[in-house]
Amino acid sequence: MLNGYKFRLYPSPEQEPILLQWIGCQRLIYNAKVQEDRYFRRFQRRMVGTVGEDIPVDQQYSRFITAKTAFLRQVPSPVLRNGAVRCDKPINGFLRN
Repeated sequence: MLNGYKFRLYPSPEQEPILLQWIGCQRLIYNAKVQEDRYFRRFQRRMVGTVGEDIPVDQQYSRFITAKTAFLRQVPSPVLRNGAVRCDKPINGFLRN
């Protein structure tokens, strides 16, 4: 028998801005990885020699940390890595159907 549990967390006023910052940074990485995937797919369609090659899927997010996005260094790496990994699942699920 499987049971499901729902939890509701109430962060303290000190924790709330930190969590919002982490969520925003994760979303920034997610959007950057989606944009990168679109670039690779567009490139693959236009270049005949790359047909059939797999699009690189990785967990790297460090190339998105620049002088403009230096605030990403304040966020723990697992949070940013999750943003990089999560973008792969919806794209591949959509393309599989």
